[in-house]
Amino acid sequence: MCILVAILLLGGADAFLDAAEGQPPSSLESIGRLDAAIPEASGIVRSRRHPGIFWVHNDSGNPPLLFAVRADGRLVSRYRLAVPNLDWEDIAIDDQGRLYVGEIGNNGGWLQVRTLYRVDEPDPSKPDDGRPLAASAVSYRLPASDRFDAEGLFLDGAQAVVVAKYLDGREAALFALPLDFSAKSVNPPRPIGKLPGFVEPATGADLTQDGSMLAVCSYAVTRVYRRAVTGAGRWEMAAEVRYPQSAIEGVAWDGPDLILAAEGSNLYRLRLPARRPPSAR
Repeated sequence: MCILVAILLLGGADAFLDAAEGQPPSSLESIGRLDAAIPEASGIVRSRRHPGIFWVHNDSGNPPLLFAVRADGRLVSRYRLAVPNLDWEDIAIDDQGRLYVGEIGNNGGWLQVRTLYRVDEPDPSKPDDGRPLAASAVSYRLPASDRFDAEGLFLDGAQAVVVAKYLDGREAALFALPLDFSAKSVNPPRPIGKLPGFVEPATGADLTQDGSMLAVCSYAVTRVYRRAVTGAGRWEMAAEVRYPQSAIEGVAWDGPDLILAAEGSNLYRLRLPARRPPSAR
């Protein structure tokens, strides 16, 4: 069943999303349900090496497992990591066949140190040998003045970026962390900007493979941002899609579409208006 939603195209976004006049609203399509082993999907990302595969994980309170699934939620395989799941919140991927699991949750702001784990992407077509996947770790220390919670993670070049989840109406802030897995010290993340207009709690994030477009989700809205031409780390809003309140916890690009994962195992496809060629504008 499709849930109709409205999409607002903002001025200056025509380089990415430029809907034809009179085009019907985009729809949030229910495309499947995740396996019962994934009751609290908290992060999702599309594989860049294995067509049709998405990597998903559960939130805190669940075993430290990665799941390879199809877009309709069908379970392909599962793998245990050799690290705990204290509060896994999102997952990212690079072009070298590695996955990054964000141990970045911090409900209540009690935790001072948060961690990213890097693992080699398994081949879901091969049977699991039962051995936990080895993981490298890089940690960051939160200052006492801002021990923020975070549920969004993406890779941007040689750094990871976490999206702070605020509950007080502040715009979501971005913090960068160098991907130096040999580092001995634990340093604070570097603030690199904010997401204009994103005043809801940010629950997931994903960057296109070419690095040009950033999608960030919350329980009732997903926004797409375009990298600003000037100013490192700056993003400009390109589109805003609102939908009925739901426990949307993860977002992943799938070609020109977005896949949204909700706690409770539901998966949705969000179709965005297609680009129009320059001559059509």
